Amino acid sequence: MMNGGFAGKILVVDLTRGKVSEQNLDEKIATDFIGGLGICIKLASDTIPPGCGALEPENAIILGVGPLVGTSLPSTSRVFAVSKLPSSNTIGWCGAGGVNFGCQLKNTGYDHIVILGRSDRPVYLSMVDDHVELKEAGTLWGQGIEETCESLWEDCPHPAGVLAIGPGGENQVVFSMAFVDRIATLGRGGLGAVMGSKNLKAVLVRGVKGVTISDRKTYKKLNRSFMTQIREYPYLKEWQQMGMVKSFPAVPLETYDKIKKRRIACVSCPIGCKDAVEIPDGPYQGLTACSSSVINLFTPVIYGLEDYRESIRLVHTLDRYGLDTFEFYGVMKFADTLHQEGLIASSDLDLEINLTSLASLEGWAEKIAFRQGFGEILAGGFRGMIEQFGSESEQFAPSLVKGMHPYTGPGSALPWDLFGTMELGQIMDPRGPHVGSGGSPTYFAKRPLKVFYKHFERMGIPPDAVRRIIVDGSSDEHQLKVGRLLKYSHSWFGILGSMGICVRAQINRFYNAELCARFYESVTGIPTDVADIRKRVDRIWTLYRQLNLKGSPASALKEQIPKQWLKTKGFKEYVSEQPLDETAVLEMIGDYYDEWGWDRATGVPSVDVLNKLGLAKGKRGTLLKS
Repeated sequence: MMNGGFAGKILVVDLTRGKVSEQNLDEKIATDFIGGLGICIKLASDTIPPGCGALEPENAIILGVGPLVGTSLPSTSRVFAVSKLPSSNTIGWCGAGGVNFGCQLKNTGYDHIVILGRSDRPVYLSMVDDHVELKEAGTLWGQGIEETCESLWEDCPHPAGVLAIGPGGENQVVFSMAFVDRIATLGRGGLGAVMGSKNLKAVLVRGVKGVTISDRKTYKKLNRSFMTQIREYPYLKEWQQMGMVKSFPAVPLETYDKIKKRRIACVSCPIGCKDAVEIPDGPYQGLTACSSSVINLFTPVIYGLEDYRESIRLVHTLDRYGLDTFEFYGVMKFADTLHQEGLIASSDLDLEINLTSLASLEGWAEKIAFRQGFGEILAGGFRGMIEQFGSESEQFAPSLVKGMHPYTGPGSALPWDLFGTMELGQIMDPRGPHVGSGGSPTYFAKRPLKVFYKHFERMGIPPDAVRRIIVDGSSDEHQLKVGRLLKYSHSWFGILGSMGICVRAQINRFYNAELCARFYESVTGIPTDVADIRKRVDRIWTLYRQLNLKGSPASALKEQIPKQWLKTKGFKEYVSEQPLDETAVLEMIGDYYDEWGWDRATGVPSVDVLNKLGLAKGKRGTLLKS
């Protein structure tokens, strides 16, 4: 029996045999890997066979929440999944705001779910109170995300949480995702396809077990002080009213005010960054759409749709199918270019490709989601298209990192050209591109280096590392070692994700490493200080690296720098704003490896590091019984 924070159980679901079982969570494992993301990675290491295909039955899906999830601490609802992903062909994490799902999973009495095998028919996993079973999902198969959630909520009302896929996942489109409670996206890189390959339509959770707090007196004192700090933040009301629009003014405020129906928050979040909007006029008047950020609903405007109402309608359609909006647009632009260059014949296309036409884009979304006609090829994503049209087509592809189109950079959706930790992180994380900022001060901002130090202190970066991150240059200017800073950005992300704290900037700005350690200790009863956390997250991220080194072909893990990033109007160095060159990026990669204690040239963790972290061969057993 775990002391506090943890439910203390792991649910093992064998889809092939249609059976569920449970195992106790070992307290030493919980301590060594913190929880949440960390234990997901440990379970993946124990469960996913090296070299298995992402869409093969041998691949596993690990779902989990951290020990702070289910408490009243602000924004502690984070949900993580780890699996081998088809877009990158690597084992990667997927994270999302837990809405109701994260808290309700903990309340069913489980911290993690390990999903194995493949069902011979569509099913969904139902975890309601003390009853866990696999149920027939034939009537749900073919339904969109929102329809699936509403259907399950009819039988098991709120606050039940639902993780579901749409037709894109069912048909194993490599850029399909799962959605949490119909609003939060989980699984850029193809988690939806992995669920579809297993014939798993959804996971339904609802429970009443609650969470035990080990040291309630300390917990209440810390939380009371913390909430006071948040309430006194001068921009709190703006965050609550505007959400992500405050940070990314891509949406005109007058438009946002006109369409805003209500703000949506995950359980325990004092801010609420999610949105429900309603189109007020025009042909789509009355259409309501939910999104993890209203900014996502305006992404098509960036790519050429002029009417914001059509933009909302298109993203609502893509969400219904469970398709990644960013990848969809990247694939469609690639297909359009190949058509213009003559590599795709007009006679091969079932429908005109027109990136400024809602009818064309919705038509292609349907064809891709159901693999109809030429949509069968596009459903394979960039890798599938390049395989289909040969190496000649690769020169016309957009920037690609591990088979996916990065969020930022030349030709990407988000207009940002300074090369900081998120930009380097897109090529260094085995899972590929993502927007996990990890608290880095370089995140979509140009700040003077003198303000970085307060962020370093908050992230728990030790003083000796600070001196390696900001160093004296040949002139009076200091240099920022982005690769070394990325190591600690990933560490901070690992701390938050493993505990269950939201990583979005508007909430993680209030947390710091010392406070995380104190919260963790008061909730779990596990003695913890900042040095303990650093070592544990080093263990997590090193195991994550090891897991991919043994489980993926070398080509999948190779840190390739997209050539578009180094061309005219490409990325610039963060401090000097001079054009980025390959030598500078390669130095950053070496610095990143070196800061972890891995081999500077290959990124292979040294034997000394493995011994120090207790990860040497034979030192650890597995969480799951064979």
